[in-house]
Amino acid sequence: LWTPDTICDGPYDCRRAVRHAVKYGADWIKITATGGVLSDTKTGIGQQMTDDELTEIVATAHALGVKVAAHAHGTDGINAALRAGVDSIDHGSFLDAQSVQLFERSGAYLVPTMLPAGRILGMMEGNPVFTDAIRAKANLFVDRYFEVMEKAFRSDIKVAFGTDSGVTPHGDNAHEFELMVRSGMSEADAIYAATLAAANMLGAADELGSIEPGKFADIIAVDGDPLRDVTVLTKVATVIKNGKLID
Repeated sequence: LWTPDTICDGPYDCRRAVRHAVKYGADWIKITATGGVLSDTKTGIGQQMTDDELTEIVATAHALGVKVAAHAHGTDGINAALRAGVDSIDHGSFLDAQSVQLFERSGAYLVPTMLPAGRILGMMEGNPVFTDAIRAKANLFVDRYFEVMEKAFRSDIKVAFGTDSGVTPHGDNAHEFELMVRSGMSEADAIYAATLAAANMLGAADELGSIEPGKFADIIAVDGDPLRDVTVLTKVATVIKNGKLID
């Protein structure tokens, strides 16, 4: 019912859509390379943008100095987006061995979103918003997600912290750390993913991601050692924003 100007059909229309988005201020291009788990449709979570559309989007965005992130769940869509040269894959739910090779070859980042996988089945109970089509995809998604992420974390894939907040409430973001560590990532690597790795992915490492002279002084403090117990990051004691203590 709502059709924004950046919906596109066919490679040349997708070129137009990228140019339109960048003209009006987009810092990144985000595409849906596959279907969505929470989309109320039975079209599944496989590849839903064609190879030529993906290639045209990435080429146009990169020519304009803008990076491309791909929402991608199904294996075919993940791999097609990586072959097209996207800069990050959000979700990566069914990545496989070929995906790992493509990630490592391209240098693209994986942005796992583990919090919805940990909570979505509970969220669906008694909630009519979740139709039968959504429930079928959600059950498939949750069934394998953590196993897939464990394999990904054992590889040399670059990982940046993400949460899919909006599906889960803003403010619960730090609970993602516990799920990453439970799936095999070290506490230090999980914190790195949320700081300097994320800054590098965004192309903002000159301003963000580490505590150094000349960068934004955006700092939190917690009671305890997150390298021993990463869950202390859910209990923030102090926030400093751009060098100013937030009361």
